[in-house]
Amino acid sequence: MCVVGRELCLFTTIDASKAPRKQRREFAALAVRRAAPFPDPEFDAAWSPDGTAAVWYWSRSRVNALAAAEHARRKRFVAEAIYIGEPRNESEELLQLGVGVEARVWKAGQLQASRWWHEVPLLDEWRAFLRGAGHAVSDATTVPKPLQVVLEKSAWSQQASGAGKLELSGLDQYLPRVALSLGALLLLVVGAELGNIIRAQTDIWGGQSAATDLDGPLKRILEARDATDKAGVEIASMLSLHGLRPTTSLMAELTRLMPGQNWQIKKWVQPTADTVEVTLIAPGSNPEALVSTFEASPMFKSVTTELGRDNELTIKATITPPASRSVEEAP
Repeated sequence: MCVVGRELCLFTTIDASKAPRKQRREFAALAVRRAAPFPDPEFDAAWSPDGTAAVWYWSRSRVNALAAAEHARRKRFVAEAIYIGEPRNESEELLQLGVGVEARVWKAGQLQASRWWHEVPLLDEWRAFLRGAGHAVSDATTVPKPLQVVLEKSAWSQQASGAGKLELSGLDQYLPRVALSLGALLLLVVGAELGNIIRAQTDIWGGQSAATDLDGPLKRILEARDATDKAGVEIASMLSLHGLRPTTSLMAELTRLMPGQNWQIKKWVQPTADTVEVTLIAPGSNPEALVSTFEASPMFKSVTTELGRDNELTIKATITPPASRSVEEAP
C-alpha cells in the first residue's frame, strides 16, 4: 500500500445516498471523473453510513511518475488524509502534515471541506476557506494553531467506537473445557454445512439435467427474460443519475439571482444528480450575501461559496426538486 500525500490530492464531497449501496463506488467514480481537471483520476473515500463521502482524488500518471516503477505495479494507492487525524462532530481545525498543512471543517459529524496549504495560511486565506465552507466569520476569527498528527495504520473512517474489552482473568482453568466444546461445535457445523453442500450440488446437477431437456423455444424465452431483467437494472441505474431540474432552468435561476452584470460563468459542473458547482469571474462579490440570496431560491439549498484568485468565486449548492413532485418521481 502506497500513501498519496495530501499535497497531490484535490478534495470534494459526494452524496450517493440515492444510489444503490452496491453501486455507490461506481457512482463516486463517475462524479470524480466529472470534477477532475485531469483525464486519469484515481480516488480514495471516507464513507458515512448515510451514503455521503469525503473524497480525495489525484492524477494516476502524476503519482506513478513520482512513485517507483515497482510500487506503481504492485501496490495500491490510498489517500494520506484518511490515515491522519480523527472524525469530529463540530470543528474547524488545521493539521500539521509531513509536507504542508491541511484545513478541515466538520459539521454534524461529517467532513464538509478540506484544503491543503504549503504552510500555515494567512488570516485572509483562512477566513475565505471558512466562508467557502458556509461558516460564519467575524473579526474575532483567527488562524488556529496546527495540530501535530501521525500516520495511523488504519483509516479513521473504519475505526470502531465504544468497543469494550473482555476481562479474562480467573478464567484460565475453564479454557481447555471451552476449547473442547468449541471443537465439537465446529465439527457439528462443518458436518451440517457439508450435507448442505452435497444437497445443493445434487440439486444443481438435477437442474442442469432438466435444463438440457428443455426445447429450444423455452430456452430462448428464459434467455430473453434474463436479458430483460439486466436491462431493467441498467435503466434504473441510469435514471438515478438524471438531474432533478433541467440545466437550462438552473442557469436561468443563477442569472436571475446574481446581482449586476459584471460577472461571467467560467465553469459549470454537476458532480451528482442533485448538486451543482459553478465557478464565476465576479469582481467585488459578497459571498455571504450570495449565500443568503441562493438559499432563498426554491431551486437551491445547502449553499456554500469559496473565493479564489483573480476574482474567481465558486458556488456549491444542492438542487431541490420541483414542489410538484418528489425526488423519486423525478425523471
